[in-house]
Amino acid sequence: MPFSNPIGDKCSIEFFGAALEFRGQGEASQVISYIIESTPNKVYLIEEVADTNIKAIKFYDKLGLKEYKRKALPRRFAENNGINHLISLKYVR
Repeated sequence: MPFSNPIGDKCSIEFFGAALEFRGQGEASQVISYIIESTPNKVYLIEEVADTNIKAIKFYDKLGLKEYKRKALPRRFAENNGINHLISLKYVR
């Protein structure tokens, strides 16, 4: 799971996921919490989670990340894939 510091006090957590056999055991929560507690950043971003990924959105909400941006996808794409928006979340210390 790479993470970077693209803009000063902001950290972008990218491509985060847990293997099916480890979901629901708390490891993912520990990793995100560790990143937030162990780095000096003030803002943590997770960009573009599909609005249909309700489990991920609830997981991030439980950790204190809140939606700050919603990007509508082209209608044709939404009709073909069922994803209407990409949601961006952030945690601010």
